[in-house]
Amino acid sequence: MPKYMVYSKGRLVGVYESFAEAIQVIAEIGGGEIYKGDLIARLGPEEAHELKTILASEPIEPPEAPVMPRRRVVVLDQMYKGFYPEVLSKKFPRLEIHVVSGRGIDKPVRAGNIVYHPAETDYDVAELIKELKKQSKDPIFFTGDKKLYYHVLTLGVKAYYLPPSEAPSKEALVEKMIEIIRSNI
Repeated sequence: MPKYMVYSKGRLVGVYESFAEAIQVIAEIGGGEIYKGDLIARLGPEEAHELKTILASEPIEPPEAPVMPRRRVVVLDQMYKGFYPEVLSKKFPRLEIHVVSGRGIDKPVRAGNIVYHPAETDYDVAELIKELKKQSKDPIFFTGDKKLYYHVLTLGVKAYYLPPSEAPSKEALVEKMIEIIRSNI
């Protein structure tokens, strides 16, 4: 059976069995709000104790910490300039493509769905990936540097070791990237 809760000036005035009673109270106090609530659960002492045991054993995230949806992004190491980001940005127009540019720029530069990032060392690349994760983005990282590949794996990121020198052609390599991205989004 629903209950009608009357609020005025942000304070609960009362809980009533019927809508007519709630309306009458609103009229008497000169305004307010009525909320209709239904019974969600009725627990006996045993069920309440069992629920308390379950809740005590499960970690609960505080309600003020909203769960942010994660968005997939692609990060290309600096060996994949020019051709690779251009093809990927056309194949995946809704996906952000982050390209490590090395030297030449001093801050990130956006061109459509491609974002170019300055980086001088592998440490800078790892920091970029950490920053993307902090922004609730879920990177797919491509590199031809084996040490960097292993390091990025420790960051909990999907990383792929695809050295351009081992691919039969740049077209074959970009096709492999497209295949990997499709399987991860």
